[in-house]
Amino acid sequence: MRVLSVDLGTANTVAVLSDHGVVDVDGGPTMPSSVYLDEDGTLRVGREAERRSRQDPSRYEPNPKRHIDKATIKLGEQNLPVNDALAAIYARVMEAVTPLLGDAGLDEIRLTHPAEWGPSRRNKLLSSARLAGMTGELVPVPEAIAVASLGGGRPLAVYDFGADTFDVSMLDSQHRILADGSLSDVGGLDIDQALLEHIGRSVSHKDPAGWQRLLRPTTVDDHRARLGLREELRLAKEDLSELPQVEVLMPEPFEKVVVTRGELEALIRPSLIRSAELLISTVRKAGITPEHVYLVGGSCRMPLVAQVIAEKVGIVPTNPDHPETIVASGAQVVDRAMITLKPEDDKPKFVEPPTVVTAPVSPAVTGPHPVNPNVSGPNPVISGSFPNPNASGPNPVVSGSFPNPNVSGPYSASGSYPVTGPYQVNPNVSGSYPMNFPQQQAPKKDNKKVLFGVGAAVLVLAGVIGAVFAFSGPDLPTADECKDDTAQDGQGFTKCLRQLAGHVPDGGGCEKADSAQITGMEEIKGTVVSCTIRDGYSVQYILTDSVTGAENNAAAIAKSFQTDRVEADWTGNGLEGDYRAATSSGTGVLVFTAKGRPMFGILTKNAEENADELKPDEMADFFEKSVQPGD
Repeated sequence: MRVLSVDLGTANTVAVLSDHGVVDVDGGPTMPSSVYLDEDGTLRVGREAERRSRQDPSRYEPNPKRHIDKATIKLGEQNLPVNDALAAIYARVMEAVTPLLGDAGLDEIRLTHPAEWGPSRRNKLLSSARLAGMTGELVPVPEAIAVASLGGGRPLAVYDFGADTFDVSMLDSQHRILADGSLSDVGGLDIDQALLEHIGRSVSHKDPAGWQRLLRPTTVDDHRARLGLREELRLAKEDLSELPQVEVLMPEPFEKVVVTRGELEALIRPSLIRSAELLISTVRKAGITPEHVYLVGGSCRMPLVAQVIAEKVGIVPTNPDHPETIVASGAQVVDRAMITLKPEDDKPKFVEPPTVVTAPVSPAVTGPHPVNPNVSGPNPVISGSFPNPNASGPNPVVSGSFPNPNVSGPYSASGSYPVTGPYQVNPNVSGSYPMNFPQQQAPKKDNKKVLFGVGAAVLVLAGVIGAVFAFSGPDLPTADECKDDTAQDGQGFTKCLRQLAGHVPDGGGCEKADSAQITGMEEIKGTVVSCTIRDGYSVQYILTDSVTGAENNAAAIAKSFQTDRVEADWTGNGLEGDYRAATSSGTGVLVFTAKGRPMFGILTKNAEENADELKPDEMADFFEKSVQPGD
């Protein structure tokens, strides 16, 4: 039986063919999961897409899988259906596989996916594969089950450090998933971002305006410089798995920067500790102890990953020679009778109306991919855009196939690039470690969820002005007081939320929103106050049950930004924190946190006129002038 397994990952795609092994799809065992849209409508894939990205970065999407909950991706001035982008990647795989088949066809095509994906996301992969012309039986395979199939009949944990998120699954000896979990703000891309910020702290003083152009590119040259720098950072991160230090080439006017492995490890250790803690809690939920911890994903090549797991968990993890290909290889040997799929969708990470295309589905993809002329214009944003980090799963609204009636001929992707050699696990991490997993399952915590939508979200307004707390000197509430103080004034503010709000409530328009219903989302839980300001701006202040909860919610909102964003620190009213702002199709969102406090805020704006002119800088300027609490 001829079986093809394809692991379409956030950063890279891998294909394995029975009786052949890993397929050289794009000059190496891994192909970048990237797409680039030419002005003539041709859709480029893989390394060719990366090369062309320098021509016009706005037409380039390095990680289309991150948009799985959307209907379209904006490339240049066109809105490309997400199905078309994924189909282009699958079609490029088939282009490489077909010569290896000879006259034989494929009996099965196994498509891997995260274990937490429900029917809607899985169906989107299947429809994209059909759109790409894949024939034979399509079989969805959860990634964790694929990896477990290589471990024999033993209970094990799968530690998946991908480009976008960190996922962990605990499976029994029958390869059944007993428990799983994820961190939406821990992934390879987040490491790249942390490294960028680290370098910025050492070089930005030389040319602050030039550094801001790298962070907030406005011209094609600015975009090219940022793309080049991000590629340098990715390579530096990989090289530091083997070398004690590397030089990072910087765009002009900045000079090259030396980064050491110790600096990188200091940046990522807190995130790795969180991942180890999640691994431990997932094992507790499962109720059994794993015999092995399998490492999956290119980021697992960093020696510190294995070290932290050994230190915190007490198991020396199994680190395969090629963690990028282990999922596709495991899918080859999965016993189909052992595959279990998640039956229901979780809450959507992004809600967007489906694009209606009336043309029939193309039976095969056999040529350069012109964009569907019916899919264009701005991408509307509706409520439910920003998720709770604990909510995952496909979008029940966006499902099915979005075919392009003009698709014909093979996708074009070419170029041969060497793949960097394998990274070695630190040889000092070895030997026997005690099992640190508690034998009793820890009680579940009641984690409150605070979910917000923007765009069409309806916010209840009130003009009631309540009692005002005075903040000066010793009267400032401490972090512990923030957690314990539940007393609310007439507008719904606790003492700490009032400290974060500063002068905003003085203008009225603030009211309690602890029972408000946001369109398309769950009822808000926790202590929430909504304020209407002016000029279409509104702000919501949220008090959560913990500092980590506030940070995770804010990080999840920022991570959902699919466009360029502005980031900066702020101080005022005895507080300090950071903010992140982005805009899309006339809707602006800025999320701000208070360091060491269990609270955060969300500033939004809906621009009814001149929507395309709303920029992240405008959101940042308004926050600093009108919302940021002052001293």
